[in-house]
Amino acid sequence: MAGDYQKISVNMSREVLDVLREMAERDNITMTEVLRRALSSWRVIDEAHREGKVILIRDPETNETERIIFHF
Repeated sequence: MAGDYQKISVNMSREVLDVLREMAERDNITMTEVLRRALSSWRVIDEAHREGKVILIRDPETNETERIIFHF
């Protein structure tokens, strides 16, 4: 399985790197896993956007719903 991976180099600002580290520490996962999850999430969002769908976030306690608008 290790042969299925390729190492890459990414440039990011200090602020973005700090967020990446914070998320990894909070969830006790690697920074690589944070990036994998982010890309998986973005793929779903991008596909929905391309299909003309609306992205919503609903608060389960108040049932308040917000429409999320991405500027592509």
